[in-house]
Amino acid sequence: MVDTKQPANYKLLGAGRSGRVYLVDTPNGKIARKVFFEDKLASLVHYLFFGVPNPYVWNQDAIACAFYRRKILKKLVNFWFDSQLRIADALQMSWNAEFHAYQLDTEFIQGRHVSLHQPFDQNQGEEVHTLVHKIMLPLQRYLIQSGFDGFVWQAGKGSPKALNNFLLETQTTTELAFVCIDVESGVPALFPLNIWTLFSFYLPTSFKHRAALFDDVDIPKLKQYISEQKHHLEDKLSVSEYAELLENVEYLEYHQKRWKSLNRFHASIQYQLYKGYINDEQANWYTQNPLIWYIRELGRISFRILKFIFVSLPVKILRKLIKINYLLFFKRLGKFIFSQRYRLQMSRDYVSSRIKNWQDRKQLTSEEAEHLYARLTSEHASGYLSDFGVHLGIKAFFQGVEIIFGPLLFSAGIINEVVLILWLAIGGPIYRTVYTVYRMFQEAKEGQDLPWVALFVGFIPTFGVLAYPCQMIYSATGRRSKVSQFIVYDFFSRLGIKIPIWGGEDTLTEHFFNNCANNIIRWFKERG
Repeated sequence: MVDTKQPANYKLLGAGRSGRVYLVDTPNGKIARKVFFEDKLASLVHYLFFGVPNPYVWNQDAIACAFYRRKILKKLVNFWFDSQLRIADALQMSWNAEFHAYQLDTEFIQGRHVSLHQPFDQNQGEEVHTLVHKIMLPLQRYLIQSGFDGFVWQAGKGSPKALNNFLLETQTTTELAFVCIDVESGVPALFPLNIWTLFSFYLPTSFKHRAALFDDVDIPKLKQYISEQKHHLEDKLSVSEYAELLENVEYLEYHQKRWKSLNRFHASIQYQLYKGYINDEQANWYTQNPLIWYIRELGRISFRILKFIFVSLPVKILRKLIKINYLLFFKRLGKFIFSQRYRLQMSRDYVSSRIKNWQDRKQLTSEEAEHLYARLTSEHASGYLSDFGVHLGIKAFFQGVEIIFGPLLFSAGIINEVVLILWLAIGGPIYRTVYTVYRMFQEAKEGQDLPWVALFVGFIPTFGVLAYPCQMIYSATGRRSKVSQFIVYDFFSRLGIKIPIWGGEDTLTEHFFNNCANNIIRWFKERG
C-alpha cells in the first residue's frame, strides 16, 4: 500500500481511483503532480481482471502510455474543439521514491467545476448542460472515430463520475472554455451506470482488445484517422506539429505493446519486484517456478484477508470505541434532547460547516457565503434541521421499543393483534405529531411561523420522517429564505455524493439530485 504521508511542499488538490493530485511549486512555476496509488476497491477490481493493482503505480510502460496519450490528445482535442476544450498537458513522468510509485507531472489548471444550483444561482444549469452536450458527447464520438477506446470512459460514456474530470477554465459572455484534467482511468471501463453502454460499447470493445478495457488505444485505427485527416491537421496545427504527433503515436504503440502483452503471471512478479517485496534473484527464481509462485500468492492473499477480518477490523473498531468520550457524549445527548436552544445552535453550526464546504468547492462566492452566515441567526429554517434530527431519534428509539415490547405484550395477552397492528402502523405518526405540536406551542410563544407543513406530513406513516425536510422546502420558497433554500440544495446534493460507485462530488449524480432540489423549490414557488 502506498505511503500516505504527504511531503511538506505538496498541497493536495484532489484524489480519485487512480491517484492523488498535488499542487507543487517548482523553479518553473506551479505544476499538478499526479502520484498513482493503490485504492483498495480499485485494486480489488484490478486483481480480478489483471492479477495486479493499478499498472500506473508500478509499470513503466503503462506510465509512458499515459504520458504520450496526453501529448497526442492535446493536439487532437485542439483540432476538434479549438478553444472550447483542451487537455492538461503532460510535462514529465518519473518514479516517486517517497510514495514508492510512479508519478505524472501535468500543467496546473486554475479552474473550477461546473456550478451546482444554489440560492443565488442565475445560470439554471447552463454550465453543466454545455459541458455534457457540447463537449463530452461530441468528444466521445471523436474518440471512438480516432481509436481512443479507453478514454471514452474518462470522457463520460455511461459514467456519471467523469463529469469531475473537466474544469471550467474561462467564461465569457459568448463561450465557456473547459480543460480535461484527468485522462487516466482508475478501474476498467466495465461499470457504467447506463447498462446499455456496457453491452453496446464496452463489452464488444473489450473483446476487440482481448482484455477488460482499460485506457486501450486502437493504434491501427488511430494511425488511419491521422492519415485521413493529414491535410486538415497540418492546416490547423502545422507541418512540424503533425510530424511530432506521428512520432508520439509511435512511442505510444511501442509502450502499449510492451504493457498489454504482459500476462497475469509475469505482471504479478514485476509488480512485487517494483514495489520492493521481492528482489531480482527471487523474481528470476519464481519465473522458473510458476506453481510455487501461485501457491505463495494464494497464501499471501488468504493471510491478508484473514488478518483484516480477525485482527485489523476488530482492532480498528475497538480503538474507535475507546476514543469515544462517553461522559461528554451522554452530556451532549441530554442537552440535545431537552434544550431547543442547544439543538438550534448545533443546527446552525452544522449549516455553517456546509456553507464553508460549498465555499471551499467554489460553489459559493465569498459574498454569497457571507450573506448566508449573516442570515443564519435571522432565518428560522435552520432550526428545522434540529427538529428533523429529533424525528429521526424518535423513529429509531420507538421502533426499537415496538420491535422488542410489541411482540412481548402481544404474546402475554396484554394487547391483541388489532392493537399491535395499529401500534405499528400509527405509532410513528403519533410520536411525531406529539413532538411537532409541542414545538408549535414553543414557536407560537416566540412569535415565529408555525410548522404546519411538518405537522401534516408527519401524519403520513413511514414517510412522515421527512416532515421537517418538507417544512424546509416550503420555507425555501420565500424571497428572503436563502438559508433554507441552501439547506434543501445541500441535502439533495449530498444524496448524490453518497451514492456508491457512481456518486461523489462534482459528478452527474450529484448534479441530478441537486437539480431535483431545484425543481422542487421552483414548483413550490410557482404555486406559492
